[in-house]
Amino acid sequence: MRRYLNQKHRSAPARQHGFTLVELLVVIAIIGILVGLLLPAVQAAREAARRMQCKNNLKQIGLACHNFQDTRNFLPNGARDGDHRVPDPLDACCNSKTRHGWAWSYQILSFIEQDNVYDLASDADDPILGSGGSNSMTDVVARAHSPVYSCPSRRRPIPYGTFYRVDYAGNAGTRGPGSVREQASSGLDGVIIQTDRGTIRIEQIRDGSSNTIMVGEKALHRDSFGSEGGDNERWSNAGWDEDIVRFGAGMLSDGTRYGIPPISDEKATRVEGGSWTTVTDLGGISWGAWHPFFGSSHPGGTNFVLADGSVRLIPETVDSEVFRRLSVSNDGEPVEMP
Repeated sequence: MRRYLNQKHRSAPARQHGFTLVELLVVIAIIGILVGLLLPAVQAAREAARRMQCKNNLKQIGLACHNFQDTRNFLPNGARDGDHRVPDPLDACCNSKTRHGWAWSYQILSFIEQDNVYDLASDADDPILGSGGSNSMTDVVARAHSPVYSCPSRRRPIPYGTFYRVDYAGNAGTRGPGSVREQASSGLDGVIIQTDRGTIRIEQIRDGSSNTIMVGEKALHRDSFGSEGGDNERWSNAGWDEDIVRFGAGMLSDGTRYGIPPISDEKATRVEGGSWTTVTDLGGISWGAWHPFFGSSHPGGTNFVLADGSVRLIPETVDSEVFRRLSVSNDGEPVEMP
């Protein structure tokens, strides 16, 4: 009998342990909650890294402008249209026929360790005077990528069509009521001045280099990459255009002056139903595909490098008059950074 009972005991199957359906559902729910809590933190960390890279880009641009002045005795000019040897009028359109009039973003390449791109073209590639052509290497340069000119929060550095674009714009001061190529919008009260209109040195900025914007991010809606008026030209040769300059101040036809604070990319011009939407500034003007706004894809503000080389994030909520003064270099009305 004892042997029988022992055999019976040994042959009894061991009890199997496992999760019930309820337990599994609870574990899945907990994991979902943890992922929901961690994801915003991960996204915030990634955006912080992208914002830092954007600031580093602007820091390099600022230092390059300073080194350019040390070499040439003035800050880089913005750009111009036409042929400077004729000379074509400065309100001509479109793009520069000679390397002399290419954008500030091309002119400073040698000072951001991009000599290989700068040297793709030379003055010898300019067209024969009066031929009506353009520098033969303009497209070759525009197909080269300069990583310093791309904000990682906005978009991947890819060509649109066959040419790359630039995410940063020089501060041209006041936007006049007429064409961007008229003298009232030529950058004479900004820091990046239209080529052949004049030049400026950091020491000549009356309002102080630490209180004046030099270069910043340009507003650009995600649906308008490569197509809106401020992003449809070559990064290296856009002429005097919103592709490479923007304005923090505006002037109405009656002489009234107002500020144009930065906006988020979501508020910039975009395509809807095949037509352009408009954005409206504080001066009551509606702007279409060509608008003057600085702006960014960063939450809460836009990165700028000041004329002293420092980089600051300026919030979209900045007072319009404060931003006007930060954008104008010679009105004798300095203002503390917000």
